[in-house]
Amino acid sequence: MQDTWQNFLKEQTTQDNSDIDITKSPIVSPLSGFALLIVTGDDRHAFLQGQLINDLKLIEKPGAQLSAWCNPKGQVITNFIVINTGISYLLLFKQELKEFVQKRLTMFVMRSNVTIKDISESSPLLDVANIKDLSSLGTNIPTNAGGVHAVDDLVIICHPDNSGRYLITGSVDALIKKLPALNTKFSSGSLWEILDIFAGLPWVTAATQEQFLPQMLNLDALKSLSYQKGCYPGQEVIARLHYRGDVKKRLQPIKSDNELIVGDDIYLDNTENKVGTVINSSAHIDGNYYGLGVIELDKVGERLLSNNSDISILELPYST
Repeated sequence: MQDTWQNFLKEQTTQDNSDIDITKSPIVSPLSGFALLIVTGDDRHAFLQGQLINDLKLIEKPGAQLSAWCNPKGQVITNFIVINTGISYLLLFKQELKEFVQKRLTMFVMRSNVTIKDISESSPLLDVANIKDLSSLGTNIPTNAGGVHAVDDLVIICHPDNSGRYLITGSVDALIKKLPALNTKFSSGSLWEILDIFAGLPWVTAATQEQFLPQMLNLDALKSLSYQKGCYPGQEVIARLHYRGDVKKRLQPIKSDNELIVGDDIYLDNTENKVGTVINSSAHIDGNYYGLGVIELDKVGERLLSNNSDISILELPYST
């Protein structure tokens, strides 16, 4: 089945993205850099509600939210898009963390009626941007952020970050049957990385795992953090930071002429003083590098460097 999918991708993928305007051109691309876990069982809601920082009661019907899972110190182990299909939860996060997250999350299942399974290969994931009409995929396509609709063995998610983008997953057979109707050649997944960066949406990786509280990654501003729900790992630390109003560093979009390396320090010019960390990075077809960095707020107006190159701070698409 995986060979069938890979052959389909080769047939559908264009080799040249140089003429794509990522803010306007139709984009469909496979998200091979992400993993997808399915959580099933009668206790799935209670189990995840006790582990994640978002309030799953807000998506008791099919829906999607941004979320994260933290250690007892409140530091983010990984962040997710959580998708309630109505019969299961899907957890979407960075592929490189899959083995660690699945193994560790399963440790907390104990006697609960919960099963956690990796479906990354059997249910490939794709992104869609700048395509307003998805009716060729089926009826009742969601249009509101976080909307989810399952149709003909597909799950179609209107991205919960209010960007108007979509995520699509489902069986290989259904994807191969339906996707050509979009009449759009597939592009590189790196375009999606840039769109996430422009949306101010961070992704925790192995290089940045268990280093930052959710507020430092703007997960509160992205409405993926609940202060009203019950306990979850790290909740006391996270709530204390919120109620004291003492967030001294936050996520910022950044740009550089040279490569931004995930996990690298951001520092003040002519000093060795670290004032931030590169969280995500991607090359743009305009020749520049764009990224997200967690930076001390009182240093944002200073001259900053990373990888021996100047970086400039860009504007977030949301308020913090």
